[in-house]
Parts: sequence; structure tokens; C-alpha cells
Amino acid sequence: MAKKTLAQMTGRELIRKLDDEVSLHVRLAAADDNGWIVCPTCGTANKWDDGMDWSHCIGRANYNVRWDLRNCIAQCARENRNLYRQSENAINVLDVLIGEWGEDEIEQMKALAKLPNKRPDDEWLRMTIDEYRAKNKMLRKEKGL
Repeated sequence: MAKKTLAQMTGRELIRKLDDEVSLHVRLAAADDNGWIVCPTCGTANKWDDGMDWSHCIGRANYNVRWDLRNCIAQCARENRNLYRQSENAINVLDVLIGEWGEDEIEQMKALAKLPNKRPDDEWLRMTIDEYRAKNKMLRKEKGL
């Protein structure tokens, strides 16, 4: 079966595809030139494509900030997926994000998260997928990954 084009994808498929592209971007951007990322919350090192997740401070159910890079870090899978420590993990992620972006930017992102939550339209999703594909291609080339 032929792979679907973005124009053929449903809204749900487009959201998954954008999730994939932003996850890739967050992890590629965090990786060093050898492909390693040190988890900012626990200090373990993993390859960008093995053992690292795209993690959020404000959950992915909130479309207003789901793909906002001010809400995202590359974090080891163990820390991100530890369901017993989710509230503690959110605090750790928030601390990392404040350190990276500054309090003003994070407060702006939090305010955006409080606006009515509406799924973006398919055209915005397609356009944003294309933008991240181009960014990811450039990052891979720059870092040799």
C-alpha cells in the first residue's frame, strides 16, 4: 500500500505526524554532534533515537501548547514515563524550561495554555509538518545524524 500524502491524511493522522516531527526536532536539537543527550532531570545519557522522549510540562491534551517548544524538552524515557512521579516530573520539567527560556516566556506559554483549547485546522497542521520536516533535515545535516 502506498504511503499517504499529507493531503490524504485525516486530522488525527496529521496530529500524529506533527507529533512525530516535533518529537524528532526536540530530540535532534538537544543532541550533541555524536547524537548523545544528557537527560536534564536525572543526568543519564542516551542516544537521541534510543531512550529519549519528547516530554512536556503542560500535557499534550492542550493543543495550544502541545507543539510549543517552550513546553518541551528531550528527557529520558524513564523519567518521562514514570507514572508514579508525574507531578514531580512536571515540576522538574518546568524548572528546566524556566532555565532555558526564562520566566517571562514560560508565563506567556502558561497563559496561552489557559485559552480555550481548540484542535488546529488541517491546513495549519500540514504547513507546520512541512516546516518541521525542513528544520529536521537541516539539523540532521548539521549534526551528521
